[in-house]
Amino acid sequence: MSDNFYLDNEDLKFWIEEGIEWDTLVDLCEHGAKPEDRPASVRDARDTFEDILRETGKFAAKKIAPVSRKMEEEGNHLVNGEVVMPPSLDKVFKEMRKLDVYGVPLPRELGGLNAPVVVYLGIAEMIARGDVSCMTHFGFHTGIAMSLMLYAMRDPRSKIENGRLVSTPWDDVIADILQKGQWGCMVLTESGAGSDLAQIKTTAVEQADGSWKLNGEKMWITSGNGQYQLVLARTEDAVKSPGLKGISLFLCRQKIEGKTNVRIAKVEHKIGHISSPTCVLVYEDSVGELIGRRGEGFELMLLLMNSARLAVGFESLGVIESAYRTALDYASQRVTMGKTIDRHEMIADYLEDMDLYRKGIRALCFEASQKVERAMRYENILKFDPPKDEAERALMERRVSRLKRQARDLTPLVKYIGSEKAVEISRMSMQILGGVGYSTEYLPEKLLRDALVLPIYEGTSQIQSLMVLKDQLMQGLRDPRRFIVKMARANWKRVAEQDPLEKQLSRLFAYKYKALQTILVRIAKNKIKNTYEMPIGDWTEALFSQWDPKVDFAPGLLHAERLTKILADTAIARVLVKYATKHPSRRLDAERYMRRSELRCRAWLAEIEEHGEELLARLAATEPKTEGGETKAA
Repeated sequence: MSDNFYLDNEDLKFWIEEGIEWDTLVDLCEHGAKPEDRPASVRDARDTFEDILRETGKFAAKKIAPVSRKMEEEGNHLVNGEVVMPPSLDKVFKEMRKLDVYGVPLPRELGGLNAPVVVYLGIAEMIARGDVSCMTHFGFHTGIAMSLMLYAMRDPRSKIENGRLVSTPWDDVIADILQKGQWGCMVLTESGAGSDLAQIKTTAVEQADGSWKLNGEKMWITSGNGQYQLVLARTEDAVKSPGLKGISLFLCRQKIEGKTNVRIAKVEHKIGHISSPTCVLVYEDSVGELIGRRGEGFELMLLLMNSARLAVGFESLGVIESAYRTALDYASQRVTMGKTIDRHEMIADYLEDMDLYRKGIRALCFEASQKVERAMRYENILKFDPPKDEAERALMERRVSRLKRQARDLTPLVKYIGSEKAVEISRMSMQILGGVGYSTEYLPEKLLRDALVLPIYEGTSQIQSLMVLKDQLMQGLRDPRRFIVKMARANWKRVAEQDPLEKQLSRLFAYKYKALQTILVRIAKNKIKNTYEMPIGDWTEALFSQWDPKVDFAPGLLHAERLTKILADTAIARVLVKYATKHPSRRLDAERYMRRSELRCRAWLAEIEEHGEELLARLAATEPKTEGGETKAA
């Protein structure tokens, strides 16, 4: 077994050393800092953060991975209303606290290390490689502190100087997490209200003293025994403020002055993530503190969920890294038919595909996380310490708009492709090991069990693909002429581009636009029969006049996941080409990835073009109708 999960991973080291825009991110992290607090140089800051990564890599390899099975065997138990966590996991987190990693991305004014968020996510990948349950639990230390920091930036009670957050209404909570190892949880899901949060029934009623009392039951709450709970509850009348508009966000403490405020009713029994407790929580006049304004709970929770989806991408990377290495190590030693099985053609093909995906997904994760962070930090500067020069301010506003759009495009792709491939690569790792891979003596069966939840939590893969579909369709409908120009450019470049790498990339983009065009045209065809005779500029008005989303958008809903796969492959290829241009040593991986992805995208496009008409017709024929003959609303 490796002694250091950072030093043994050349690809991760590449992204830390060459793939992070250190000058930009360090400058943004240090914006408004006092001169005496700032590092002497960007190089000094980098050295500090790379030291943290090396130490965490060693900790994950020597302290987490060796006890991964033991933590699972010990499990979680509910005893007299208290969750008794695995003793081995408790020991890991007590020792981890000494590394000072919980506050890596928080401002130094709040007790953090003032590092870019991407450094924290790199740490998360290595911890996940050691044990996924550990990474999940780790995320609810730093993640809750970061969420409160983001909420504080919107709270008038916070103290902000020169654009820097100096103090918050929750300084005691953040200190408790960073210094004493406390943690929290995201409390959203209820029976009948998982992906559809508009169905939340838990209520919160304001009291005379300004506090709130919550009543209801929540389920599937990861690290639900956390002291600091971010809870969605309904505060408004369901008739006057239906759906998401009537939901607010609260901070609830599991215990107040030693007394139970939120009851833990159950610890779930799961097939994976066994050493991470998943709880049923019961709120019975539980005291809560309103965060933000009434009715903006879903908007505030999205800030946390978007960050969590990035974290799941890096968590998935940890699983993928472990699964690939396990398969490679075994295959390079197992001899059949006179040679090690990594030399057998089929196995060599599987291993190369696993390797290319681990590198490609890591590239996408690092690219997306930096877009998200830069957008957030520039937006805070504009709000709290904007440039005095009008032209500079306008330039920053355009930059924020562009970065937010790119971040919105990439984040669901990270969650989708990372989690799906974690399952597939864990499954293939088991297959390469054969019978022993199915036994608990070897790692793949545990990796597969742990990976299976990744496409489910923090928004299922299907929810991610529907988000992608919606955004892509809206971009095409909002500016159809721009869409046509981009499609024409991709088709021209696939022929005229001189660089073979760029030519390969252009072919992928051509598949992307062809898939989108196919879906858009079918939606238009469903909406009005004479769309083909209309100028494309008239599509928007036609599509949004008396439309029925259950029928008109059915072709898009059917093919949303296929489209997402094409977009993920294209986005990964784009990042690989970007860095292969700067670093010729990366060129071969980019070429290999795109050769494989072209075959995949071509197949997915064929399915979009040729599959589903009969299914959609059958579904449309069986839709319930109103008395007037219209399709009933969902």
